[in-house]
Amino acid sequence: MVQEASSPHDQPLSLVHTGGQPYPHNHEAEMAVLGSIMLDPLHAFEVAFGRLNFEHSFHKREHQLIFQAIRDLLGQSNRTALDLVTLADALGKAGDLEAAGGRAYLAEILDAVPTAANVEQYVDIVHGTAVLRRLIVTCVETANRCFEAREDVRSLVDRVEQDIFQVTGLSERTDLRTISDLMMPALDHLEKLQRGEKEVLGLPTGYEDLDRLVTGLRPGEMFVIAARPSIGKTALALNMAANVVLRDLRAPVGIFSLEMPAEQIVLRMLCSEARIGMPEIREGAMTHGRWNELIGASQRLKDATVVVDDTAAIDVLELRSKARRMKRDYDIQALFVDYLQLIQVSGSNRNASRENEVARISGAIKALAKELRIPIVVLAQLNRMAEQDNKGPRLAHLRESGAIEQDADVVALLHRNRDDQQDPNKARRGVEAELLVAKNRNGETGMVRLLFFPVYTRFDSKSRIADEDVPDV
Repeated sequence: MVQEASSPHDQPLSLVHTGGQPYPHNHEAEMAVLGSIMLDPLHAFEVAFGRLNFEHSFHKREHQLIFQAIRDLLGQSNRTALDLVTLADALGKAGDLEAAGGRAYLAEILDAVPTAANVEQYVDIVHGTAVLRRLIVTCVETANRCFEAREDVRSLVDRVEQDIFQVTGLSERTDLRTISDLMMPALDHLEKLQRGEKEVLGLPTGYEDLDRLVTGLRPGEMFVIAARPSIGKTALALNMAANVVLRDLRAPVGIFSLEMPAEQIVLRMLCSEARIGMPEIREGAMTHGRWNELIGASQRLKDATVVVDDTAAIDVLELRSKARRMKRDYDIQALFVDYLQLIQVSGSNRNASRENEVARISGAIKALAKELRIPIVVLAQLNRMAEQDNKGPRLAHLRESGAIEQDADVVALLHRNRDDQQDPNKARRGVEAELLVAKNRNGETGMVRLLFFPVYTRFDSKSRIADEDVPDV
């Protein structure tokens, strides 16, 4: 009888922190997986390696050694070369044959499963118990860190949340697939993209020219909108958020507003959606019909899911924690942050430059987008040189850090002439604005022409404005 042994990583924790109870495991299923691979290396190994590819996927030490030997053997030779003789030889050369139970145990494993037909079910069982063990380890390590309390509490909470999300990710299937398996889905995706089908596009921004360039707001991407103060980057971001949450897919969104209170965010979105300006309300010029339009817009926004956090001077750890909560509780599909340079870095070195701090913040936001698998639209400031340069804003004008350009998947620079809105006629017909897509990691760059209506802080595509869209005030 071969003695069972937990991995070195698991054993001390199981004895000290689980009351002597063994970690969740199913050694029969582990043997069935290994036996299936030995019977059908071509198929069974792909199924197993696709899901059992993290440390200690197998509970029993002997099985860990055998699986590692199989991986090494199949990685350097023809997969049909796997059998009892070649596997024992590989273990012997690695000095692990006796620790793996010897030739007799390899034969026992092969005899334990008559067919490899059920390998997927065996893998599911082994994978499930492995995730449970990893979750237990994470919880125990979390408890130990809490008792020791050697780091800032918010840093600890952020680290714990990250660990839990990692464990959650382990429960998802990541089967190995060859390029031949992926080719037909890839061609199907391209055909749907050519037809413009919504299911293969990112979340629509509501601006067709922009969506054609960047293919919408895509999961895991960091989309930066940069401009000088008072150009309208907040208005553009809120317009995008409203388009995401109210049009087509009606996807829930989250908003971090570091500069503007939540009540003001709601007023802006309401007036923009109803195409009604605050002066019209203040001056008592609202007709019954206009009030109905306002009420209709309020109902549409009320029925939508927009989660707003207006914590001023929020630090990046708190932002990440709250974003995870938004994703968990409301399943937000996009996140908007206004704006990056106002985010703080807790516990940072006093001697660290602001450029280094902004670089840390930018990297953390990009990592958060990948972690939550949602697009994050981040607003950023351009430096004064953007107004002095006759060529207009450029990537080099991003304020305080070149890391923003490096981390972002898309960088769009918003520019317009502030003086134009002082002209009543121009303000009424719409002030011309340019949105330069200066970086697009997965596509082309280019210029998007917009019209800005300052009376209700709304951007519209220049090519889609009709006479009835022009405000009367």
